[in-house]
Amino acid sequence: MAKAVRLFVVLVLLYPCISRAQDDTVMLRGLSVYHGSEDLRFPVLVRKVDSEGKPVGKYGQITVQFDIVAIHPPSLKIQFWHCNRDWKPDENLFVTDQNHNTSFYLEYVDSPGGVEGYRYRYVNKFPDDGNAVRFDYSGNWIFRITDRKEALVLGEGRFFVVDDVVTPAVTVTNQYLTANTSPLNQIQEVTARITLPQEIDAPYFTTVDVYQNRRLYNPYRIDEWDRDSYTMVKGQATGVRTFSISNILPGNEYRTLDLSNTTRYPNKSLVRAIEGVDQIRLYWRTGKDRDGTAALNKFGGLQSDYLEVLFRLDMTSTDYRSATSGGREIYIAGAFNFWNPGVEDKLYWNSDERAYVVQKLLRRGIYDYQYVAGVWNSRSAQVVNQDWVALEGNDWRTTNTYRVFVYYNDPRFGGFDRIVGYGIGESTQALPGSH
Repeated sequence: MAKAVRLFVVLVLLYPCISRAQDDTVMLRGLSVYHGSEDLRFPVLVRKVDSEGKPVGKYGQITVQFDIVAIHPPSLKIQFWHCNRDWKPDENLFVTDQNHNTSFYLEYVDSPGGVEGYRYRYVNKFPDDGNAVRFDYSGNWIFRITDRKEALVLGEGRFFVVDDVVTPAVTVTNQYLTANTSPLNQIQEVTARITLPQEIDAPYFTTVDVYQNRRLYNPYRIDEWDRDSYTMVKGQATGVRTFSISNILPGNEYRTLDLSNTTRYPNKSLVRAIEGVDQIRLYWRTGKDRDGTAALNKFGGLQSDYLEVLFRLDMTSTDYRSATSGGREIYIAGAFNFWNPGVEDKLYWNSDERAYVVQKLLRRGIYDYQYVAGVWNSRSAQVVNQDWVALEGNDWRTTNTYRVFVYYNDPRFGGFDRIVGYGIGESTQALPGSH
C-alpha cells in the first residue's frame, strides 16, 4: 500500500463542545469532497484530452464543503497540488502551476437560525469559473485549507483527475486463499484489463492502484516490477495489459448510524445509538451498507446541526487482548475521518459505559463506520499495521466497490505521473469462482 498523506481535519477529528466561537479561534468541521453537487459521488473528474494530454471541453467540478466556527468570517485560502502515484506533492512547477493552484475567494453562507455547531458554511467548486484554479494535468491531487498566512492548516483532502485515454475492464471474483485459515481465506480477486494506445508506450504503463470503497488512504498496488506474490501483470508485447491482485480481504458490511432524525436524536443531547452497544462481528454479518459513504442532511434548519456521538464497543478481555496483540490499539474509521483513523480516533475503556468508547462530533446524516486495530506511529502521524477484519470479520459475500486507476509516467518535464484510465468493478454475493 502507498504511504498515506496524513489528513489534518482539525475539527472533524477533535470534538469540543458544540458552541459558537467565543474568541478569535477559527475551527473547521465536516470537511467533505465530492464530484459535482451530490455529496455521495466519488471525488474523481474524468475528461477527454487532446494528443498532448490537455483537457478538451468541460469535465465537471470537484466540490469542497466544510463548516467554520468563528465570530467573523475568517480570511481563508485553499491550495491544490498535483502528486505522484504515492501522493507526494510534485515539485515540478510545470505540473503544479503556482499561478493557478490557489484561491483566496471562498464563498460561504451563514448557518440557519438556532444552529450552534457552526457559524458559516463553505461550498466551493473547482476548477472555478474565474479560472483562478485549474487542473492542467491528470493524476492524484490534494488540497489544503489554511489561513491567509498559512500559519494554520484547517483541513486537507484528496481527489483524482483522469485523462480518458484507456478504459480498464474490471472484474471482481470471489475466491478462497488456501494459505490462510478461516475466515481470512475468503478473498476477492480484482483484475483490470487495458488495451494500450500503442505497444511502444508500454514502458510508461506499469502501475495500477485499486481502491476499495472510499478508503482513499489505503490503496492496493499492482506494479509490473514489484515482488508481491499476490499481484500479476500479463500481456507484455501484446498491446494489452492485464493487472490482477488476488488477496484483497472483503471484510464485512460496514456498520451504519443514522443521525438524520431530530426526534430520534434531539439536538444538544449526547448520542448513544438506540440499537445498543456495538459488538464484535468476527463470525457474523450485518445488512447491506452504503459502500463507505456519508449521506449528510441537506443544509437548512436545525436538521443540519452537529451532534456529540458516543461510539461504544463491548468486548471481553480475551477479545481485547487478541485484537490489541503486538502493541495495537482500537480505532474508529468512517466517512467522518475519510476512513483514515488518527490518534484522536482511539477507543478508551469507560467504566460508566462498561465499554470501550470514543466520542465524535458529527453533522446530522447517515454514516458508515467500523472499528480498526492498528499501531499509532507518532513519527509518521498515522495508524500503521492496520487490521480491518480483526474486530469486524471477513466474508466474500460482502459487497464492495473497487475503483481502478491506471498510471502513466509521462516523460515530459523530467517525468510525472498522470492517470490515464479509470474503471469500476462491483463484487457480488456469488459463490467462489463467479464474477
